[in-house]
Amino acid sequence: MKKNIWVLSGNRTVLVQVQRQINQGGGMRAVCLLSDAAVEKAMEHLGGEDAVEMPSLLLVDYEDGKKNGFTSLSRIKNAPAFAGIPVFFLCGSRTQEKDEECYELGGTVVLVLPFSDAALLRMEKAAWQHEMTRNYEKLLQKQAVELATAKEIKRLNEQLAARNELLHQVFGKYFSDEVVQVILEHPEGAAIGGQKRYLTVMMADLRGFTSLSDRLPAEVVIEMINRFLGEMTEVIQSYRGTVIEFIGDAILAVFGAPLASECPQADAIAAAICMQNKMHDVNAFNQGKGYPAIEMGIGIHAGEVFIGNIGSESLMRYNVIGQAVNLCSRVESYSVGGQILASMETLRPIEQIVTFHRSFEIAMKGIREKIPVCEIAGIAGTYGCSLVQEQETPMTLLEDRCILSMYVLLDKQILGSAIGASVHAISDKEIVLQILPQENAEYPNVFTDVELVLDTQENAYAKIVEAEGNRYRLHFTFLSKDFLQLVTKENADKG
Repeated sequence: MKKNIWVLSGNRTVLVQVQRQINQGGGMRAVCLLSDAAVEKAMEHLGGEDAVEMPSLLLVDYEDGKKNGFTSLSRIKNAPAFAGIPVFFLCGSRTQEKDEECYELGGTVVLVLPFSDAALLRMEKAAWQHEMTRNYEKLLQKQAVELATAKEIKRLNEQLAARNELLHQVFGKYFSDEVVQVILEHPEGAAIGGQKRYLTVMMADLRGFTSLSDRLPAEVVIEMINRFLGEMTEVIQSYRGTVIEFIGDAILAVFGAPLASECPQADAIAAAICMQNKMHDVNAFNQGKGYPAIEMGIGIHAGEVFIGNIGSESLMRYNVIGQAVNLCSRVESYSVGGQILASMETLRPIEQIVTFHRSFEIAMKGIREKIPVCEIAGIAGTYGCSLVQEQETPMTLLEDRCILSMYVLLDKQILGSAIGASVHAISDKEIVLQILPQENAEYPNVFTDVELVLDTQENAYAKIVEAEGNRYRLHFTFLSKDFLQLVTKENADKG
């Protein structure tokens, strides 16, 4: 059965164009309503002698509707019988302000005339989903007759309406328009399953944000993380990447699918550079709000993964799994704030245009051979971007050394006993320590994560980035103002 699409527009030219495109596919039928009077008449004759069938989707002309305050749309939305019907808007051109207004009016999708094939598929899929939901609602209503009280019936109906409204509101917002178009153009996009692909995987994670969030109000944490994720997602999508999921304050993204790319490795490197540079804007926002600055580490690895819809018939998610994802996560775990680490496997096809500060090898759990990685500095060619070097904060040399305890961490758990160390120098980014002589001392390796604890129990977290004998240079992953002030104050007091 064809799905009815009610088209609300006072522009006859628009109606003719829309009707022609909708009707030509065979699966949908456009019901053109030229005026408020036509809408009112259609609503009155639902199921009557001059029966008008219930719509499966509303298509509203934004430019025409704005002239009369969207009165026809309001009349339909206020009618209980029309609750939950998805609303799409059509317009001549799109802007961010126009999109936001359409979403505020209850629209889930904004389309531009003439419609693309993907847009028509999107309309048909939304109409089909609503029909399935409406059939399910009829079944629930039939079962509700057997319920004991009218109150229970009302609760179930409200619950169903709320769920339908939520589904329509969030549809199309989890992916970019380009990703939605690719998925909708392929029938397998809506089915469970996928395929093995050689892709480039990116992991980006804030440093020390868990410890920082424990010290901040919940609303501040949410505002900071949403700002960060929004800025980073925009950069990733601009380089044809796909955000697979947010894992707390971390981002998992892939390049090369579902959007095709001539060189996903180069796209990922360029995106990572721009993401790190974008952190300046993120921290400018935080500073303006009186929030602390944050840092991000990024890891990139290319390899074979399984990508597709993973889950069950009732609940599935577009996801990526495989050893390459695990290796990428491991590469990212070695990075410090402001750093981009990429495996040599990622750089092989593009090593002529990539510049890096240094290369080294890292150990991977379950893999005998160490993995060579590079610290990215820039990429040339058509990308032409490089990391913006922030002015380094000068380190304060401490003549009278502050003594602290250092604990080795593995997966955020303390290993072994405390290691005594004196502070040689410190800044808000790094700290230089000298391990104190002690029996049976086992010096930690470079890239080890550690916790630093003062006698006052004030603590900080850091990663060892350089070691020479018993002297270590560490990059802070979390540093409180109290810790920094106590270390420098103690030295000043002794001086």
